[in-house]
Amino acid sequence: MSDCTAGPGTVIAFHYDLYDESSEKIESSESGEPLLFLYGQNTILASLQEAFLNKAAGDDFSVTIPAGRAYGRYYPDRMQRVPIKQIDGGKKQKFHVGQVINLQGQRGGSPGTIVKVGKFNLDIDANHPLAGKDLTFDVKIVSVREASEDEIAHGHAHGPGGHQH
Repeated sequence: MSDCTAGPGTVIAFHYDLYDESSEKIESSESGEPLLFLYGQNTILASLQEAFLNKAAGDDFSVTIPAGRAYGRYYPDRMQRVPIKQIDGGKKQKFHVGQVINLQGQRGGSPGTIVKVGKFNLDIDANHPLAGKDLTFDVKIVSVREASEDEIAHGHAHGPGGHQH
């Protein structure tokens, strides 16, 4: 490992535990490969990326990001009732509450969470599942290294936990 610190032009490998405002663990990367990101690219939340600046391999830190700087506020008007035929094209798929599906809109696809399954319609919440939540990330930096010319040209980290090439 080098004595490289995180900043523009570096690739950071890290593990994290993510908690909501009630300290309930939402997700963790500990059971898999560390995540990789190229500092300066929009591959992780900007407010999380800022917390990495000048940190080094072996550093542990926590950062709490308010909803407005994470996935935004929760919009009650983003609830929609959608005909099942419109989602599955008449294939008679089985849907369940909590399932995340891809919704196609005028600006491309976006995730939606099923909140109610009816006979002919699905009630879908089109907010990001973490919208309206203050989030706390507990982070352990595994490594920090200089990005390769290839990674900089492609705009993302390569290797396990990053983009595979």
